[in-house]
Amino acid sequence: MDRKEFEAEQAHLGLIYDKLLAMEKELEEQIRALDRKAQEDKNDIRDNIRFDYADDETTLETRAEIEVWNRYIDTYNVESDSLRRNMNAVRKLLEAPYFAGIRLRFDPAEPPENYYIGRAGITEHGADPLIIDWRSPLAEVYYNQETGPTRYTVGDREIPVELLLRRQFDLQKNRLISFFDTGIAIEDPMLLRSLSQTHSDKMRAITATIQKEQNTVIRYTDVPVLLVDGIAGSGKTSVLLQRIAYLFYRKRKDLRPDQVCLMTLNPVFRDYIDEVLPDLGETNPLTITWTEFLTMLHVPDAQTDFEDPGSDRLERIRKGLPLCKPEAADFFPITQKNKVVMTAGEVLAIVNEYRRFPLGARRIRISADELEYRAKNRVRSLAEDAEPDTDAEVPSDPAEERRLENDFGGALRNIRNYAWINVRHIAQRILGTEHITKAEWLFTMLELTGLCDLNMRYVMIDEVQDYTYAQLEILRMYYPNAHFMLLGDEFQSIREDTVSFSGIEEMTREARKQFVSLPLMTSYRSTPEITELFASLLPQERKLAVLTVRRPGDAVTIKVCGSKKEYAGELKKLIAQYQKKDGLTAVICRNDETLEELIAILGKEAPAVVSQHDSLPQNGIFLIKLAFAKGLEFDQVILPDVDPENYPDDRISRHCLYTAISRATGHLAILAEKEGSPLLTFSPLI
Repeated sequence: MDRKEFEAEQAHLGLIYDKLLAMEKELEEQIRALDRKAQEDKNDIRDNIRFDYADDETTLETRAEIEVWNRYIDTYNVESDSLRRNMNAVRKLLEAPYFAGIRLRFDPAEPPENYYIGRAGITEHGADPLIIDWRSPLAEVYYNQETGPTRYTVGDREIPVELLLRRQFDLQKNRLISFFDTGIAIEDPMLLRSLSQTHSDKMRAITATIQKEQNTVIRYTDVPVLLVDGIAGSGKTSVLLQRIAYLFYRKRKDLRPDQVCLMTLNPVFRDYIDEVLPDLGETNPLTITWTEFLTMLHVPDAQTDFEDPGSDRLERIRKGLPLCKPEAADFFPITQKNKVVMTAGEVLAIVNEYRRFPLGARRIRISADELEYRAKNRVRSLAEDAEPDTDAEVPSDPAEERRLENDFGGALRNIRNYAWINVRHIAQRILGTEHITKAEWLFTMLELTGLCDLNMRYVMIDEVQDYTYAQLEILRMYYPNAHFMLLGDEFQSIREDTVSFSGIEEMTREARKQFVSLPLMTSYRSTPEITELFASLLPQERKLAVLTVRRPGDAVTIKVCGSKKEYAGELKKLIAQYQKKDGLTAVICRNDETLEELIAILGKEAPAVVSQHDSLPQNGIFLIKLAFAKGLEFDQVILPDVDPENYPDDRISRHCLYTAISRATGHLAILAEKEGSPLLTFSPLI
């Protein structure tokens, strides 16, 4: 590293840092001034506005005056939000102003230009870029890793440029630690340094170390269905979160966080990733599990969960509904505080008034409107202790309407939420069975009512290999306007009834949607020793495509113990050994049975158990089931139950072992008692 060049970069960093400090000070003063002015105006509103509703004319004047003041307040809110966003960006940049720099030549006749890339973009005097955002089109040149002639895209236009220098920086506030000039990922010192760091309870953003194949996914053209097929440790989840941040940046004028839904594995995993987007200056989108999705749509608990009905049964429901003739048992009575407003028979009579339409969304929605009309008349009669009269005219007075909503909202909400439909009974009649899964119940409900979310624009599904055909079909139906990004690894599918990636492509083609599949075949997570072991469980053609960039580490410990006593001693020794190491150590058990056995063997020495609704500890050792460890990574992993009973030689067990091994980044120990799994070669315990 040239000393003069280092000093020049340090001087440049100091200049940038001073400008950021000045911006912070200026923004603080602007926010204080705006807050003072807003408070003064609020005081004026309180002191001067007259709430006079004496007659229609004065009521209109009062409302007009309120509207004027509301517009003033809205203007303050917009300006305040803008200033605070800028403040947040500046303060994040003050932690480390940038992480990369590029030198570009746009015209051979002109001198080259230097640009610095950070987590956020900042301009000086509202025009000159001080730091460019990592998501900007210009930054694509850095991530493409193509020194020499290259190009970047702005809108539909490609701009040719020559990349003369690609530089990475290690900064701490206004102090330059080091810098590296590099061209390709395999020589990426910043990446290797990042990968060697110990892990905590939270995922970190990979903005500074995004590799070329990852950047291809992050910046890929917006298509209806994008499937990312990546091996274990290829950074699928990180890429997903960076793409969300990229979409928010590119569509910042019209894309809101409530228009993006991230389907995640479990609450443990959601808690693990919840700081990545805020660290990039973005708001987390709606992030839910499948179980929470079912709760959100009021799916009754009585049905069976996590059982795939298959495409044939769903198709039977879809074709059977229009042919189904409603009967009284297909409906529930409509009640208000335990008083029957309309009986199931009366509901049936109204539904049958529209028999010219087949049973489905159109007929049900028209029936719901009529039910609400008649229910309002009925509840009004109940309120007056009079004989119900369903033909009476409902008053059009707004005050009367509000009173009905306040006093009889329960009955009206049940009508609007279609709680009067006995969905289970209808599905049972069509399928000819008592056994209805939650997926079948919800599919029937959506087919009957046309219920959907037209607001959602993007649905991101992580670990898609663990979803069934029915789950994906339901998500497609409920979010009809959304583009889908699906990420997964078929060889981490640990249940029999999940959908294949070829099945996903077929579903997409049948829906006449554009489908694109992108690979991620480089493992950034594990040492070569661990990567080689989990790759040995893959089919030969996929195994040959796997790459790793980590430096060599320790050999993997794979041992079979001759007795329970030896097994307990070896397990305790490993736990004591790993407790001395930094970072997180996970003892991953295949299922509940082996987890309980382990706790019994270890007794008081047993580490804490991380269950479905727990957060990971910040460091140390813990027990966790494989189902909850999916998607996570740990510095050290112990697999204590790799025997023929837990990991026999079959497809799902091979997937489970591949998944469990690939959770480890630096150290891995595999144990078995008396006999090891046929999927691995064990050494005896000496």
